[in-house]
Amino acid sequence: MMMTLGELIQDIHGLGRELELYERKYGILSRDFYKLYTSGELPDEELEQIDEYGRWAAFYKIKLEREAAYAKLVKKRLATFRASPRPVPLGLPAS
Repeated sequence: MMMTLGELIQDIHGLGRELELYERKYGILSRDFYKLYTSGELPDEELEQIDEYGRWAAFYKIKLEREAAYAKLVKKRLATFRASPRPVPLGLPAS
């Protein structure tokens, strides 16, 4: 099922809040952590920390997917907006 713009925005902000907790805890931005995580460059840690790294990476990957879906949907909406022969309110519907 395709998410609406409103749902995507809500998810992106919620994921951002989750990611901020990890970034503050470990002192590194999620994009930099994710590069280290996916390249296998993180040091071996305790099992609990390994699980936490997995959750952090999953949250970040989902956020990237939501941002890509948002960009695709907004691009489509803006094309419709620009193609309209009459003035249309800029406020895009959330669906």
